[in-house]
Amino acid sequence: MKRLSGKRDIGLRALAVVLLACGSRWGRSAENAAGAGDKPNPLPAPASNCVYDGKALPWPVPDAKKVEALEKELRDQLPKEDFVVLTVGPWVLGTDLSEVEAKRFAGSTIAVYAARIQKQLFTKSPRSEPVKVYLFKDSDSYTVWNVKLFKERPSTPYGYYSRARRSLVMNIGTGGGTLLHEMAHAMAEADFEKIPAWLNEGLGSLFEASMDRNGRVVGFTNWRLTGLQKDLEKGTATKLKDLLELSDTEFYGERSGSNYAASRYLMQYLQDNGKLEAFYERVRDGKDETPAASLCKVFDGKKTVAQIEADCFAWVKTLRLR
Repeated sequence: MKRLSGKRDIGLRALAVVLLACGSRWGRSAENAAGAGDKPNPLPAPASNCVYDGKALPWPVPDAKKVEALEKELRDQLPKEDFVVLTVGPWVLGTDLSEVEAKRFAGSTIAVYAARIQKQLFTKSPRSEPVKVYLFKDSDSYTVWNVKLFKERPSTPYGYYSRARRSLVMNIGTGGGTLLHEMAHAMAEADFEKIPAWLNEGLGSLFEASMDRNGRVVGFTNWRLTGLQKDLEKGTATKLKDLLELSDTEFYGERSGSNYAASRYLMQYLQDNGKLEAFYERVRDGKDETPAASLCKVFDGKKTVAQIEADCFAWVKTLRLR
C-alpha cells in the first residue's frame, strides 16, 4: 500500500517514467516511457480523453486554447529560471520544484491518486475546464508568491482552491495530501456545482491522509481525529442531523473546526462501510428529500440518523492516529 500524508515524499515512489499528458512539455512516446519489463498498452486511449503513459486518464481533453492561455499566464507571472510549467489533463501546473520533483508529483499525486478519486466519486461530469495549479515548494515561497501575485498573505499555511481565480494555490511542502484535498474541491465543482460545504469539505479532508488499497484511494485517520474525540468526550461534537442541514455560512462559522471533523469522519465511516459513493450520488442527484434521508437510504432504511450517529461516533472513539 502507498500512502499520501503530510510528509512530502510519502506516496511518491521513484517514477522512472516521464510524464505523458495533454499539453505536457516533457512528452515522450509510450514505448520510450515504459521501464524495463513494462508492456505498453496495446489499445489506444479514447480520443476524447487525456493520456498518461499510454493509458486514458478520466478527464476529457480540455480546450487547447484555454490550456495555452493558462500556460501563458503562468509563464508571464512566474520567472522561467525558477519555475516549470506543465499540464496533466485539465491541471495546468506552475511550480518552483525541481523538474524531477515536478514530474513525480504530476505522475503520482495527479495522474494516479487524483485520477482514481475522479473515477471513484465524481463520475457524472469529469472536470474538463482547465485550472491553474500553483505548486510552491515550501512555506516561504508560498507566502512570498501569494503576496506578489494576489497582494495578500494566505489565510491557511497549506493551500486553497479559489473559484474566482480558477486556481489551486499550494504549499506543496506540506505534502501531496493537501493537494488532493484541494483537487477534490475542483473535481467536485464540475460534478456537483451546488455541493454543500459540509460534503465538499468532508470529502476533501478525507483524502488529506490517504493510501492506495487495491487500486482505490482510501482515507485513513489524520489530525482531525484528536479534535473530534475531544468533542465527543465533552459532549460538544456536531450532531449528524445538524451537520447535514448546515448552510455553507454556518459550516464555516464559529464551530468550523468541529464541523470539519464531524464531516470528515462521517465520510470515512461511510467509506469503511462501503457506502460513500452511494451516499454522495444520492445527495448529488437529489434522489431523496434531504441528505438525512439519503444517509438512511444507504443503510437500507434500517437505521435512523440518530442510530447511524451512535454507531459512527462509537467507532470514532476506537480509532487511533497512525
